[in-house]
Amino acid sequence: METELLQSVIQIINKVFTRLVIFFVLSMTLNLLPSNLHACTIVYHRNTDGTILIGKNSDLDSSKGFLLFIPSNNEKYGMVLLEQLGADMPYEGINSSGLCIAITAVPFSWNIPNLFRPTRISLQILREILETSSDVQSAVALFKKRSIIFGTLFGNPMVHYFLADRFGHTAVVEFVNNQLHVIEGENVLTNHYLSADYIKPDNPTSISRYKRAKALLENLKDVESTPYDILSILQNVKQQSTVWSTAFVVHNVSNKAIVELYVKGTNEDVKSFNVTAELERKMHLYNMETFEELTNHSVDITENETRFLVKISNSYRYFSSPSLTTFSLLFNYAVFPRIGVECIVSNQRTENESQTKLYSGISLDYHFFEQFNLAIGIFFELTTPLVNLPLSLITFDIGIEPDNWIPYRPLLFLRSVLDLTKNTPELSFYLMFGSGFRF
Repeated sequence: METELLQSVIQIINKVFTRLVIFFVLSMTLNLLPSNLHACTIVYHRNTDGTILIGKNSDLDSSKGFLLFIPSNNEKYGMVLLEQLGADMPYEGINSSGLCIAITAVPFSWNIPNLFRPTRISLQILREILETSSDVQSAVALFKKRSIIFGTLFGNPMVHYFLADRFGHTAVVEFVNNQLHVIEGENVLTNHYLSADYIKPDNPTSISRYKRAKALLENLKDVESTPYDILSILQNVKQQSTVWSTAFVVHNVSNKAIVELYVKGTNEDVKSFNVTAELERKMHLYNMETFEELTNHSVDITENETRFLVKISNSYRYFSSPSLTTFSLLFNYAVFPRIGVECIVSNQRTENESQTKLYSGISLDYHFFEQFNLAIGIFFELTTPLVNLPLSLITFDIGIEPDNWIPYRPLLFLRSVLDLTKNTPELSFYLMFGSGFRF
């Protein structure tokens, strides 16, 4: 009876695992379909005194949105974000080090994510860069360490990225057909690839806006420009769908960034913000339609730090006998080791019979270097009477678990198992494959 019950448990776990994998494959297929975003334009100018000016027209379906100020915390830079989809999905922003990042949409191209590298969806990477990067060079280095997902599944369009820092460096980062391209020294960005002119832009005004903005910026050469000059250029290339025009001003004073922000809304009024002073306050935000500060509105900015994590994994008979199936539920906190419960189903088959054992226990694991995982667990055999539950197994895992910000992460690890139920403790090794899901 116990064997039949355990066999049923194995079948249920395998069915759940198979369906989750099928769901993920179908979801990734859907994700590769393009998602549309209207025309946007980014311009950049540097005055002779070193003052940096970055402007952007945001062309969107709605003028609703938030201007979010997040002060520095836990060695992360303070930053201001312009967003409609939440703090983890900004369209543009700048940090307290004077690094600015913004996006514009581009046509579809094939980019298959490598889920064994830390994976971000296309808008999430903006916030991570602003939190951790001080200049263009460090931001580009972070892009090279990440796998980026574009597409409809997570509500993110195909985009390319404009970077500028207080030292006068700029770069455009593009992902084209699974290749990362970095174009340095650019001062205009619209909606066509700079590294792949063979891909025609979806937006018919992209190239004309690009050329017009270039010409207007050339007129500012050797001129001490103001943010209103940048807003004037943006007005000249404005589209019917433009809902915001922004101009960041970065002064490099004693090797410290002093940042200002000018925002023009649909009513043509211009609101200015002293970003440096705003970031000295607690986290707060403004309504992008009225520019009024919202005092009773809360924003979750810890979404990627505290979650539950479900792990399902299997060993394969080619590598081990008996086979193992594991199911674990962990409390996933970014700072401390994760702790949770885990069940192990061990299935030993011979030509004549099959022996199945069920173990349950506690697992403690630690995620490090954004890519790897260590874990140790202690387990008890549940087929033993409840009044007598001696320690049965001690496990130790080492393997790959990328720090993906999407719900799915692949698992590949080597598990060593010390079986204490034998007369002489027996050590076995298993190569495990599986999937993790955050919620």
